[in-house]
Amino acid sequence: MASFGALKSQIFDREARKQQYQSHIRGLNAYDRHKKFLDDYVDFYGKERSTKEKLPVKTDQDTLREGYRFIRSEEDDMNLSWEQRLVKRYYDKLFKEYCIADMSQYKSGRVGLRWRTEKEVIAGKVKRIVWQAMRQVFVEFIFKAICLYLDCS
Repeated sequence: MASFGALKSQIFDREARKQQYQSHIRGLNAYDRHKKFLDDYVDFYGKERSTKEKLPVKTDQDTLREGYRFIRSEEDDMNLSWEQRLVKRYYDKLFKEYCIADMSQYKSGRVGLRWRTEKEVIAGKVKRIVWQAMRQVFVEFIFKAICLYLDCS
């Protein structure tokens, strides 16, 4: 059997370690304390991976990309799932007076169209861009017309 002194030193050492651990924990902020508890938990229970396969997460943005249509019909609004309701809610928020066309690749038959957002309507950003593009096309047209006129005479 252990002597009284050995038992006393074991108890004293255990209490000293406990107080040291508690004072260390009190000195940490909430985030560091949380990380330490999680690390201690993983160290104690092991690092086994779950056998369940993780399925890919489908975000709202993925749902919008899959279900969005530039022009919706009445058939699209029948029997709505939650994905279709999300797409319809997004479509209803758009300002459909004017659409914005990206004509940078029109020669290859690719034209991009989209409706304006509320920010663009409030800022008037699109009107300025359209005006600048129209002015540039008009100047190019006038320049070509003058060149043709001078070459013909």
